Amino acid sequence: MKKSYWIGFSLLEISYWCYHASFIGFLMSYLMSKGITNTMVSIFMASFLLASFVGSFFWGMVCDRFRTNRKVSVACFLIAGAAMYLIYFSYDSIPLLAVLYPLIGFVSLPHATNIDSWLLLACGNNLSVFGKIRCLPSLFYAVTSFVLGRMIAGYGYSMMLVFGTISLLMGIAAACILPEGRKAVQDSREDKAEVKESFNIHSLEQVLASASYRYLILILFLVGLAVAPVNNLKAPILENVGGNVSDLGVDAFICAVVQVPFIALADRIERYSLRLRYLLLACLPFLTLLLAFYAVSPVMIFAGSFLYNMGVGILIPTMRSVTERNVAPAFRNLGHNIADAVYSSLTGIISLLYSGLVMDLYGMRSLLMICILVVLIPFVMTSSKLFCRMPNPCCCDRERCRGR
Repeated sequence: MKKSYWIGFSLLEISYWCYHASFIGFLMSYLMSKGITNTMVSIFMASFLLASFVGSFFWGMVCDRFRTNRKVSVACFLIAGAAMYLIYFSYDSIPLLAVLYPLIGFVSLPHATNIDSWLLLACGNNLSVFGKIRCLPSLFYAVTSFVLGRMIAGYGYSMMLVFGTISLLMGIAAACILPEGRKAVQDSREDKAEVKESFNIHSLEQVLASASYRYLILILFLVGLAVAPVNNLKAPILENVGGNVSDLGVDAFICAVVQVPFIALADRIERYSLRLRYLLLACLPFLTLLLAFYAVSPVMIFAGSFLYNMGVGILIPTMRSVTERNVAPAFRNLGHNIADAVYSSLTGIISLLYSGLVMDLYGMRSLLMICILVVLIPFVMTSSKLFCRMPNPCCCDRERCRGR
């Protein structure tokens, strides 16, 4: 990859995740500080996740249908910027927030997947290049969360608007100067016509045709279902053990920094058995939830976040590589978006349907116990496959996993 492209994609990734850290990361706390009730925030969060789930399919299909990531990225930045300003100055209008909050989800979360897909396309699916570029935004996300948490505590929530604006402007500039992915540039008219003809209502069946991809989706769903309540309700969980908005920034800093070395070494992580990686994806969240269950101070929540994000650092390159290997090129943007939507959005929606009620009726520990029981399912599944010496039918590289 050319040095200019390396710098451009690094800036694009950094810009998106700095925006995410500066606005989306503190949006729930901002609304609660303006008097929005916990019930309304939960409803907004549910609509946010539902919209992001729908948006994942929409934007993934748009990218595949029109063979463009750049135009979609610019559009998502512009829409997110407009929604950010409207939300910040319209916090007292519940009907307007009911429209704008899901709009942010519709464009922002799928946008991250679009950028990753664009990068993979441009670097020819080279996980070494992908990992070294993709680890940078995690580091900047960490710094932004930590610094902004302190600045909000000292100067108010207007700082999130300043940071968010700068990030969006940098992202738009980077997206405008970068070319489309290598394959999209080299596609001939005949290839585009073929994609248009093959893109129909059976696209989802094409994406889910591989057993390896279906197994990945199952693991993502079960693990995501277990950790979603903790991720979505991190602010109340920290408050429950004496934390505040500053601790929320510290937690986000820890989460992002821990991911950096694992994502940077994506090509080396790929050498390990897929079974072992799947086991770690279930085991580390299990330990995280145990720490949260017995937490008596924010430090124990921080420790759980450390372990969980070790798993996220393994998860990101693993889910990208499994999708790239097992989904047809014409549907890979959709494949990446479905994986992210299942892990982040669908499980978040389901968790919000019961998490608030369980907390109100039975307390935080009861909710965490339910999460522990859920994560035991993928833990047992992946453990049995790791210690079974039969060939793994759900491994993307059967020869490497045979006999393990």
